[in-house]
Amino acid sequence: MRTSAELRAGFRAFFESKGHVFRPSAPLVPRADDRSTLLTTAGMQPLMPYFLGREPAPAPLLTTVQKCFRTPDIDEVGLDGSHLTFFEMLGNFSFGQYFKEGAIDFAWEFVFEHLKLDPERFWVSVFAGDPELGLGEDKVAYDHWRKLGQPAERLVFLPRAENFWSVGGPGPCGPDTEMYYDWGVEHGCGEPDCKPSCTRCERFLEFWNLVFMEFALGADGTLTPLPQQNVDTGMGVERTAAILQNVMTVYETDVYQAVMRWIADESGVAYGDSPEATKAHRILADHGRGMTFLAADGVAPSNEGRGYVMRRIIRRAVQQAARVGLEPPYLARLSDVVIEQMKDGYPELEEHRDEIHRVLTAEEERFGKTLERGMRLFEETAQKGGDISGEDAFRLHDTYGFPLELTRELARERGLGVNEEEFTRLMEVQRTRSRGAISKDDDRAAEFAKAAGFRSEFVGFEKTDVLTQIGALEEVGDGLFLAKLRESPFYVAGGGQVTDAGWIGRDDGSGARAELRDAYRLENDQALLFEGEGFAAGDRVRAVVPWAVRYPTMANHTATHLLHKALRDVLGDHVRQAGSAVRPDKLRFDFTHPQQLTDEERERVQHLVNDKIFQNVPVRTFVTPIEEARKLGAMMLFGEKYGDHVRVVEIDGFSRELCGGTHVRSTAEVGPFVVLSESSVGAGARRIEAVTSGEAHAFLHAGVREADELRAELEQARKQSQKPKREVAADFEIVEKDGDIVLVQARSVKGGELRDLSDRVRRQEQAAGVIVGSVDDGRAYLVVNLDESLVARGLDASTLVRDIGRHIGGGGGGRPTLAEAGGKNPGGLRDALEAGKQAIAKALE
Repeated sequence: MRTSAELRAGFRAFFESKGHVFRPSAPLVPRADDRSTLLTTAGMQPLMPYFLGREPAPAPLLTTVQKCFRTPDIDEVGLDGSHLTFFEMLGNFSFGQYFKEGAIDFAWEFVFEHLKLDPERFWVSVFAGDPELGLGEDKVAYDHWRKLGQPAERLVFLPRAENFWSVGGPGPCGPDTEMYYDWGVEHGCGEPDCKPSCTRCERFLEFWNLVFMEFALGADGTLTPLPQQNVDTGMGVERTAAILQNVMTVYETDVYQAVMRWIADESGVAYGDSPEATKAHRILADHGRGMTFLAADGVAPSNEGRGYVMRRIIRRAVQQAARVGLEPPYLARLSDVVIEQMKDGYPELEEHRDEIHRVLTAEEERFGKTLERGMRLFEETAQKGGDISGEDAFRLHDTYGFPLELTRELARERGLGVNEEEFTRLMEVQRTRSRGAISKDDDRAAEFAKAAGFRSEFVGFEKTDVLTQIGALEEVGDGLFLAKLRESPFYVAGGGQVTDAGWIGRDDGSGARAELRDAYRLENDQALLFEGEGFAAGDRVRAVVPWAVRYPTMANHTATHLLHKALRDVLGDHVRQAGSAVRPDKLRFDFTHPQQLTDEERERVQHLVNDKIFQNVPVRTFVTPIEEARKLGAMMLFGEKYGDHVRVVEIDGFSRELCGGTHVRSTAEVGPFVVLSESSVGAGARRIEAVTSGEAHAFLHAGVREADELRAELEQARKQSQKPKREVAADFEIVEKDGDIVLVQARSVKGGELRDLSDRVRRQEQAAGVIVGSVDDGRAYLVVNLDESLVARGLDASTLVRDIGRHIGGGGGGRPTLAEAGGKNPGGLRDALEAGKQAIAKALE
């Protein structure tokens, strides 16, 4: 077990063999009822409802590989070799099963029999007790470590601040025991009391934590034993990989080096070339991983909440990419490196690849347009001397898209401060102005409706074409006017259903007509905004919602109720509606569910909905006291406010929900139901988009036509494949072969193709060492591919490629057997090949 992927798979396999049920990673966006953090920050966070007793655990023993994101560390990433935003946590969890001895037994076996760590470098800390909590030393954990063979000199007691876990306030808590790796005394501070948790040096690296939840901490600070003892453990993938790969920083492990090799290939600037290059590589590698996973979980850049976190890391990455000379667009290609590396463990990355590309490219382009001008403004401001004013920081934010944190970081690099108090004041002035603009139209409509002195009666459940009267009218300007009808067929947006389209016409033969442009829901009333001329208060008018608009909307709304019930039947009662959009052209339904539907589940849901449609089940609506609706088991939306009387929509014998929208009279009127897509929207929620009636028929018809065209193309391809093919010569040549060393010159090849070519040549020529050089688009590339026998004789491909990379004006790195470099000087390629040959020959002497 050496690579990060092997660690991930090995941990899962080990605990599955011990009776644990594997749970895929929860999204980075916490579930809707978890408001503790913007993003998932710990491996156990998605399991808190089980630890708190709010929900039963899906199994008494669980194991997970959880993706996590820490926002406080964004500005620290790049400054050292340890800070990360995105990371992975491995965990095993017990709910009332094994406790301290069992958890320690599993850890001991995995560390020494599977990770095969050196026992001499393995240290353990246990809880030293705390008088304030009334707890003594954790003798149970200490004695069990000693029983298994852990020497007393590498088993230390640490205080509550280090070895006691709680939720940060009242709630479950307990002592923990932590495992450390000793990098050696040469990395220590030299003080006699140097031990795990030493703040003076980085000799000890904590990599696994076992938490024993056995108490409830009260608001008064007292502890009460829990009715059930639970275990929560967390092992950091990146830290443990660093130990397995014997590198001092996480950025030197395989997952980050793969990204950094790509950056070096694309920019010609390698990790370690300079302090600036090192910082840029770290930021691009960490933020590239983070933005890829955030986008896969439905997070898009914005100026609020987790969307702002996304915007910060993208724009910070773009600014650093410019420093190493990456040519845009590159974020989508950077995400591809992450996806290829991580998709086996996180299949949602491949599933959402196109969406990831779209989100990252759009933000890269948006910020790229202003980055250069914004940097010029910053440099001009910085050259004035003194701190960056709040006005300048606000201008950089408002005009050039610089997050305050980016301005602060740039200022810090130059030893300057930022007037954040003034910046905050200017931002609040802007927000107040925006809020006023947004609410202006709604306020005017509400005042107009109140002044009218009567309530419009909505008759749209029964009629879509009515003769009525304009009871009140107010000109708005530009051909627009507010109106209140005595009777209105127009449904105003609510409950997920969009506002109707429609029109009014004078009932006097004048031909005057006005189109509905907007509508305002005002509790049990409405106000309508029309565009047209020739209308006045008191006019008799015909108000119409076209059947081509209302009918598919009703079909889609009834279909959402069928879909909701079908999802609960197929997936379980945990499914709850989390949002919807009912339009004439399609429906969107969001629901709570932790993972993607399988193909079988999706097919069962679609089949169940269509089965109920074809049964022609009656759809009934009635108004009843809310208590009676509860007794009937009607579904109610979490967080919605209901009056004393509610409207129930019942699909006979199948579904019953509270709903104020429009519906068909029987399920057969819905027509065919087709799921278009199923995807993640974060917060432990999924989204289904579907079509019904005419749109579904058009979709199915297009599918048949597309299938016919595909069959024709396949037939044409089959015929073409039977024709004799001309072999295409590989675009490379062996320029020299000296014993077991082969030098190769290629053209227009780089990256993975160049590495594959080196493997191919080494096999074909039965060579111990191959050096391949290539020129592509004005840049030079090198790959050094060595047999293990050469590595055993002291050669290192990574060191060699860095040495010969100087001839092409670049640098690189990799593994002892395979490494690559890129540079801007193609003219030095032949010198690089010759230098590599000489280095290998010298090692073989």
